[in-house]
Amino acid sequence: MSENEQMNTPEHEQAPETSAGMEAAGLVRGVAGRVIKAAGLVDLRGVPPEQVAQIESIVAAGAVLGDEGNREALGRIPIKAAGGVAIAKPGYRVVMAPNLELTKAMLEGMPADQKIMFAGIVTFHPEVPPALVTQKLAAVDVLGILIACQGVHGALMGVAEVTGHLIALPDDVGAVVRNVGQNEVTRDYLERIQDNSAYVNIGQTTIADDVPEELLDRKITSYHNVGQTVAPTPLLNLLKARCPTNLGQFTDAE
Repeated sequence: MSENEQMNTPEHEQAPETSAGMEAAGLVRGVAGRVIKAAGLVDLRGVPPEQVAQIESIVAAGAVLGDEGNREALGRIPIKAAGGVAIAKPGYRVVMAPNLELTKAMLEGMPADQKIMFAGIVTFHPEVPPALVTQKLAAVDVLGILIACQGVHGALMGVAEVTGHLIALPDDVGAVVRNVGQNEVTRDYLERIQDNSAYVNIGQTTIADDVPEELLDRKITSYHNVGQTVAPTPLLNLLKARCPTNLGQFTDAE
């Protein structure tokens, strides 16, 4: 299974240290140094405010999560290029997963009226009916990216708060391909995915020079760009023309 097709990615945790600078990928829990860099998620829940105050800056974090006890101290930290900063609410379960897909079966197995905060990329599978979402989720906070069909988005509108990005897919969407890392789209790769697919790019996608325009046109019906897309000019223009969600960059390969 290729990286862009993996639906759940394990968390990588960084233990707290006392060094002057800290670079980590994935999840950073606690005060991991005076400077925290390049972290997917910085989790400061339960950290006393006096320890949070020791952080001099947070740079290039995907998201930063605190709690009511350290809200004020967190607000004084210089935070640059973060996807979002949120406070976990009392009574909410917090689910931290870099890449989580919620299926119909998963929701059916949950108790009703849940209050959940999701930190990471959360995708509701297209098979999930809006009525099931209404039954199971009484309140939802999302710190990161929420991907769902329009009907589910509608069901969430009255109960959800999103700090980050929303991607709405049509209710009749076909196959959905997600890239959360780096993916090179070649002729052979395109021939293996379904026709009329929706492609969600959260990482970096590069379209190979020898990909025929006809093939790309047939395979990718809609393109949602949250990361960076690199392609030759004709293919880049094709993807731009069918991109209802552009929160990233399109870069000409030339």
